[in-house]
Amino acid sequence: MVIAMPMVHGIDESPQAVEKWFEELGQMKEKVTKIHFYLHNTVSGNNISAVEVAQANITSQSPTNFGSIYVVDHPLTVGPELNSTILGQAQRMNAYTGLQEVDIQITRNFVFTSEKYNGSTLSVLAQESILHTYREMPIIGGSGVFRLARGIATAQTYSVNTTSSNAVIEFHSKYLFNPTDMSTKSVTIEKLKLCFTSIDLLMLEEDVWPGVTPRGLKFTTSTLIKVVDIVATILVLCSMVIAMPMVHGIDESPQAVEKWFEELGRMKEKVTKIHFYLHDTVNGNNISAVEVAGANITSQSPTANFGSVYVVDDPLTVGPELNSTILGRAQGMYAYSGIQEVDIQISWNFVFTSGKYNGSTLSVLAQDPIFHTYREMPIVGGSGVFRLARGIATAQTYSVNITSLNAVLEFHVIVIHY
Repeated sequence: MVIAMPMVHGIDESPQAVEKWFEELGQMKEKVTKIHFYLHNTVSGNNISAVEVAQANITSQSPTNFGSIYVVDHPLTVGPELNSTILGQAQRMNAYTGLQEVDIQITRNFVFTSEKYNGSTLSVLAQESILHTYREMPIIGGSGVFRLARGIATAQTYSVNTTSSNAVIEFHSKYLFNPTDMSTKSVTIEKLKLCFTSIDLLMLEEDVWPGVTPRGLKFTTSTLIKVVDIVATILVLCSMVIAMPMVHGIDESPQAVEKWFEELGRMKEKVTKIHFYLHDTVNGNNISAVEVAGANITSQSPTANFGSVYVVDDPLTVGPELNSTILGRAQGMYAYSGIQEVDIQISWNFVFTSGKYNGSTLSVLAQDPIFHTYREMPIVGGSGVFRLARGIATAQTYSVNITSLNAVLEFHVIVIHY
């Protein structure tokens, strides 16, 4: 039974088959695949697909849920309804990594369990600003038919229940809400959902709008004026939401990403170098890294920290001083993963918030032996101007306070992108 398992989903994953695949790689051509589906994030009620597994001692007081970690197994469906055809599961770990804004560190695999991608996966490492209309997420790898894959997953909130916080997320949406479509009162509930629930403000249900059914607006004379007033309010709000993707100068809509891929054949790769300092503050004022979990042997381990997990939102600055110009944040997690040596497993995103890279990210997945002079960390993906990026981030400890354990790291980043 075990030996037969690799072929259950139609893909031979044996070492011999993978080796043969690599031998034939030179004769293969890259191709672009487009996939569209809905992800159902259910945190309460029936059919829960996300559970909190850890949090920091400051999480409950945080306005952004900073430090909370979830493990999830979300259904992926063809349509927005939960009873729609299942394509697979999104299995991952989420960490709320924003101190000032609701940002989530996404470490996820799209696991396809039906149709032509059955048995294949796509891996995502990304930062998700969930209140943005569109969220661009780097695909950093894959398996099965997606071996060596890289690409972009564009997410858009389709609906949110503000009571339960359950949400439906649309990936690679082809819809764009346009205020000019509201020229008549014949507006479907779907269009309102696409715009309004993406900013997590209103659940469109019978008890919110009298006379509204899941398929469209049907109002009586007594409710007509009330509904028109609500539609007018939504027009203003939606104009703001639609403008959001361009606030940082990068259009992250599915249409813009698709156009970018169409033009990829005419683009040339270039090398970009970036230099900055990272401030990891675990004690004192302006804490940017909090412990969220530890093992029962952590305090007795030879390295004093084995098993300890931190969630971080570390500032990135031009100079080594904390009051230097801010370039962005390093958001994500790190875990003390060395039993004999102080090694750290790094999973984070460099999120740039100013300058010419504003709105772009670089994804890092690495091991950090902190007592080495230089630590080389792979850049496995990016978003915005760094779509399909790969490169190296070289870290060097600039300073450490041995009492507080607060540290400043110097980074030299070299990245190849289009």
